[in-house]
Amino acid sequence: MNGRRPLVIAHRGASACRPENTLEAFELAVEQGADLIETDLHLTRDGAVVLLHDPELPGPSGPLPVSRLRLEEIRALPVGARVPELGEVLDLLGRRIGFNLELKRAADGPHAGLAERALALVRSRGLLEQTLFSSFYDPDLAELRRLEPAGRIGLLLSERFPHRGVARARALQAETLHPAREIATRELLREAAGAGLPCLVFTVDEEAEMRRLLELGAAGLFTNHPARLRTLVDREPLGPGPASP
Repeated sequence: MNGRRPLVIAHRGASACRPENTLEAFELAVEQGADLIETDLHLTRDGAVVLLHDPELPGPSGPLPVSRLRLEEIRALPVGARVPELGEVLDLLGRRIGFNLELKRAADGPHAGLAERALALVRSRGLLEQTLFSSFYDPDLAELRRLEPAGRIGLLLSERFPHRGVARARALQAETLHPAREIATRELLREAAGAGLPCLVFTVDEEAEMRRLLELGAAGLFTNHPARLRTLVDREPLGPGPASP
């Protein structure tokens, strides 16, 4: 261990206590001492970058693809009234906490222009250095790297997308690897550390599991309970942690 505290990353905000990916969840994450807020990006039909996890929203006659709806149409839905836009969230909180922005895909494939639009919103507010972009999809991260050589990138890995994570991250010039807790083995964390890639593990809510992963060397954890992880991290210097969020 190098003495740096592991990162407390609020998964979709303090989503155990407030509706996920809402301003309320993000505000509470700041109050609970998170180092970073993770949230999900989709692109609407009219080019708004909205913070939603799923590519579809429930409508009166069935699922509605976010990519085919205008922002005003989303907010007219009962489930869409609280959906924030990236720009407004950055204006409200961007100077108070860093963000991990996950580039999602539409129901029918990549969002054309999502990386470019998200970058423009981050750049225009002078927040590029404190923003981490992530995705499961190498082409989406490669596009972001092409658009912004100085952009900060983290590669997501899961049981569905587990293979050659360290090699892929290095090819993308990523600075972090984000494995799901189910595949965050001692071997993977050691391989990543040897390649200079801190591992930020998702999504970890139980204290015993938090402790186990931090003792394995996780540099940070995504959690729906940032207050719980904050207490653990502040109580004991577990894990290496990257130099900055």
